[in-house]
Amino acid sequence: MGLEILLPLFVELHWLPADYWDLSIPVYLYFAAVAGGAYLTGASACFLRSLRDSGPCCLESEIARWGFMTAVASAAIAGLAVLSHLAVVYRAVLFPVYLTNFDSWITIGTWILVLLAIFAVVCLLLQLFGERAATDDGASLWPRFIVAKLGLLGFVDRLVDRVRPPMKLFAGLHLVGSVLAVLTIYTGFELAIVDTVPLWNDPVVLPLVFLTSGVAAGIGITLGITMLFEREIGPVFGGYAVATGLLSGVSLVLVAYGWTQLAASDAPAAAASYSTLTEGTMYLGVVLVAVGFLAPLVVGLALGAGALVDRLTPTVEKYGGPALIGSFGLLFVGALVLRLLLLLAAEQDPVVVVGL
Repeated sequence: MGLEILLPLFVELHWLPADYWDLSIPVYLYFAAVAGGAYLTGASACFLRSLRDSGPCCLESEIARWGFMTAVASAAIAGLAVLSHLAVVYRAVLFPVYLTNFDSWITIGTWILVLLAIFAVVCLLLQLFGERAATDDGASLWPRFIVAKLGLLGFVDRLVDRVRPPMKLFAGLHLVGSVLAVLTIYTGFELAIVDTVPLWNDPVVLPLVFLTSGVAAGIGITLGITMLFEREIGPVFGGYAVATGLLSGVSLVLVAYGWTQLAASDAPAAAASYSTLTEGTMYLGVVLVAVGFLAPLVVGLALGAGALVDRLTPTVEKYGGPALIGSFGLLFVGALVLRLLLLLAAEQDPVVVVGL
């Protein structure tokens, strides 16, 4: 029997849910963007320190070090998530050889994440070691104590000072790293290009919300860690809190717009995704996303604006720190849940599947 006769017998219309993407994918997509936000926090703190001509033991140095540490840790988590998803790990390790298709966002994204991680590591080492760090103080300097226990602190300080670039080159390093941080918008494009999934297929809203929410979470987690050790909410903290609140607000508006577009779509798969998101545990996730973006918008803007104009009373400062940490924690969780929902609720339009 010829193929032309057999083929129609095995052609069916199937709904193809996205559950073949395991949960390592949203973790990767999330922490890559968080790494970008944390790097921007560290780089901007270095710029503020230079602009304000702050001396040793300044808050900007603490924020910078925690920012770069968070960027390194987040990039590592994203990388491990990708490795856990791959069947052949060595292909990821040898990505310069195997990933050469620069028309693919997967290839582009891999290069962006790896380069961002390298820049974050270099910037962190320059902040942690050297003559200036030796005279500095702060909880973020804890890696120095580990290196000191190994008996290598003096050697590492001298080595870092020897290779430390001049200020103009250092500024250029931060600029290139910041561009890479913004380019973590690719995490949204990796889903938005899938035109068979209406829940994902928005080349504007999805990449923007991935960028704004990821950067907001990166800034928020850096501020939250710093605030655990630095209780005073001054103008510097206030500025970052306002930035986090604004980015959270933009993310909330983008999500709300995407929600209305999904509800108005006449695609069967869009209706199926919308129904899934409005029922049971998925709907609780939607509420958590909304609260996660709303909390830092309200708390961050209110306390941040008050700190910027130096209008916070001692009582407000006492309770404002925990309130900011809590709102940033909700943001961190809500932004991750957003990506989980996008994977778990995704339904594909009916496609022709050929099986023999």
